Amino acid sequence: DTAKHEGPSVAVLPFVNMSGDADNEYFSDGLTETLLHMLAQLPELRVAARTSSFAFKDKPDTSIEEISNALGVAHILEGSVQKSGNRVRITAQLIRAEDGFHVWSQNYDRILEDIFAIQDEIAKDVAGVLDVTLLDGGVDIPHIETSNLNAYDTYLRAMEQQAIGSYGSLSTAESLFKQALATDPGFIDAKLGLA
Repeated sequence: DTAKHEGPSVAVLPFVNMSGDADNEYFSDGLTETLLHMLAQLPELRVAARTSSFAFKDKPDTSIEEISNALGVAHILEGSVQKSGNRVRITAQLIRAEDGFHVWSQNYDRILEDIFAIQDEIAKDVAGVLDVTLLDGGVDIPHIETSNLNAYDTYLRAMEQQAIGSYGSLSTAESLFKQALATDPGFIDAKLGLA
């Protein structure tokens, strides 16, 4: 528990897919992974690993305090994603684990093409609330290295297959990473995924 007090710390729980379609699970999981990756790049912030955070997926009966103690973090970021047609609605909330208090909450209702801006906003807001600052007093969040929605969507599907980790799914993931790169040859995250 003492680790919780060594600077700001957070666990990003898998955002809940509220789309009413299980096929959109890859999108909510992918958004979670992207946010986790963005926040993990901030040297002042300790972020629980993806494997640890995703261990609590589909376990609604687990309390915030239990999750916090298991992962050694002082804050929990959770939310939901609803994707419908060309629109996306994301709800995000940051909870202080010691008392369950919501220290920040925000709803985003935008067109799907704004997904990159939304991710940047969520990451910056969370960093700001946790008072994580970098040089020049500002927060510089490294974002996903593409602005092509089709490449990003394919990348998220590849990440889903990679997480499954079976022989067949890894082959599918490789194919999808290559497809994402064909759409956007400069997409560094897709190159890393392929590697």
